[in-house]
Amino acid sequence: MIQKLSILRNSRILTLGLSSFVSGIGNWITMMAVLAILVFRDSGGVLESSTIFLAGLLPMLVASPFAGFLADRFDRKNLMILSEVLAGLSVIGLIFAENEILIYGMLALQAVFVSLMIPARQAALPDLVSESELVQANAFFQQLNGVIKIVAPMLAGFLLTILTPQQAIILNVVSLGISAVILTRLPSLPPLLKDETLHKNKIKGVQGNEPAWRKAFREVPSLKLLFVSIFLGITVIMGLDILASVFIRDVLRETEQYYGTMVGLIGVGTFIATLVLMFRRKQVNPWRDVILGIFLLAGIPAMMAITDVWVSNIALAKALVLAGSMIGGIGNGLMVVQMGTLLQVLAPRELLGRLVGLFEATAVAGQLISVLLVPVLVPGLISMAVFLGISSILLIAVDVYILLKVHSFRALNEASNTAVAHSLNNVG
Repeated sequence: MIQKLSILRNSRILTLGLSSFVSGIGNWITMMAVLAILVFRDSGGVLESSTIFLAGLLPMLVASPFAGFLADRFDRKNLMILSEVLAGLSVIGLIFAENEILIYGMLALQAVFVSLMIPARQAALPDLVSESELVQANAFFQQLNGVIKIVAPMLAGFLLTILTPQQAIILNVVSLGISAVILTRLPSLPPLLKDETLHKNKIKGVQGNEPAWRKAFREVPSLKLLFVSIFLGITVIMGLDILASVFIRDVLRETEQYYGTMVGLIGVGTFIATLVLMFRRKQVNPWRDVILGIFLLAGIPAMMAITDVWVSNIALAKALVLAGSMIGGIGNGLMVVQMGTLLQVLAPRELLGRLVGLFEATAVAGQLISVLLVPVLVPGLISMAVFLGISSILLIAVDVYILLKVHSFRALNEASNTAVAHSLNNVG
């Protein structure tokens, strides 16, 4: 256990974690405030909820690959500080936005600046810890996210009972400023030069005009599977995010306070999962955790569908949805931590920034499909309950796909090793 706790003695990891925690709390307050303005305290429905997410996602689809390129070219510390400062300026605009169009515009601008943070932080992490500590480091940051999900929505729900949404958003501006100051404590984090790469065995030099990232996908099949998996999984999961606020209001007859509790319990589940990953004695194949995580995540839409169709007791329905949320949170923690670890281990170090940017853009593409598709399907073509039931089935299907692909990779490697051994025996 002492070895596992060594990650908590790394001052640079703790500095980065504190920055993420402070800004994460503020960002959740803003999200809850915007939902209060447009959904909970207004007549907004699926369309408005979808548009909130669309405003945050569409800019990231374009900005994330470029942000990844910058992370491979410039000091990651400076990029993270710049991200927080510019995001803070855009949040100030939200305070004075007086109509929906301006609110969506400010959310879009904030998303552009936030997109700088993710590739810079993920690409810097392998420089702050050894490869054997990556699972623990990723678990630590996801653990912080879990704590944020526990604290921030409940805190935001309370603040919105005593403050106006605009007043609550001011706290996010303050949090982003504090986060930027904290990040100045980090050492310089320059990008890795090509001749310094520690992963030359994973991908050889690029020949001709083939992009380096495309060659990485071709030579590391598991990397391609990782991208396909996040795209398929997030496309389904995003539908739950879009419908959650409307489901809570219309089916459970609750408000943003219950929404905060639901998100908080997802955070509790995430926290539990990261504790397991940090202190687990025996390391397992990360794909096993990804598969288990997606399976547990399927419990959230399944429980929501069951309560909508078969549970008439509102109190029981509320309790079941909260229980499903915590179980799904465990799955979220397992999936997110191990997908991040797989990306950092499988990707060539000199391409890590760009591949993280592409990974985020891939996830955003899946989210955008949901944002555009869900309002068309629900409630016009199918009911919310049917959509949630289908979502649960689709997540199980994604799990089966990953399981079959991982098994095929294992079989291919075993066949290759057998062929090499047979060849050596013939030479002998």
